[in-house]
Amino acid sequence: MKVLEWLALILVFGGCAAQLRPAPTAQILPGPGQPATAEAAGVRVVAQVGAWRAYPARLDGVATPILVTVDNQSDVPLRIRPSDFALVSGDGRRFVAQAPSEVHGAVVEPGPPVYAFPRTYVVSTRDGAGRVLLYEPFPYDPYFNYYPGSTWTELPTGDMIQLALPERALEPRTNVAGFLYFPKLARDAGSVDLTASLIDARTSAPVATLTIPFVVR
Repeated sequence: MKVLEWLALILVFGGCAAQLRPAPTAQILPGPGQPATAEAAGVRVVAQVGAWRAYPARLDGVATPILVTVDNQSDVPLRIRPSDFALVSGDGRRFVAQAPSEVHGAVVEPGPPVYAFPRTYVVSTRDGAGRVLLYEPFPYDPYFNYYPGSTWTELPTGDMIQLALPERALEPRTNVAGFLYFPKLARDAGSVDLTASLIDARTSAPVATLTIPFVVR
């Protein structure tokens, strides 16, 4: 990798996020994307990682979006809310899903490719008042070119809100799908289980607790 490309990755993208994959022990459904599933008491949960295609594109730099489908074939309505879902690591750490309004921060969206623009500023950052500052770390280097087209996107975005798993009572013989937003995972998590604690919306009695295993890379 050229020095220019290496610096661009560090300064603009801020490092690579940890990636989730279904564990070898997970039950995988046929089809693209390796959706993993678990089922009990007439309820099935399907979870798919790497499915986020909305705005911001680099949401995984701040959060861990997972596309979840809950299929209720039981005889009772189910309570659906983010706090009933969690990622639990092997050492006991618990990462509870957050509503979109609880996901805060900013994501750097990459600008045009480096070769498309003349020599100019290279780094975007913020000052204490939240203003974007641009500066060039190598002003005397005629060989260092990078376009400052990267932009800051404040979270949550409209897409995050619109595509989130709805909070609702899920009636029998119906299903619902949407994204859950978990905290960003560290690579040293090793493995995590997606747990879904499904509750009767009328009586608050437990209906099923489903677990889908994942590995962190």
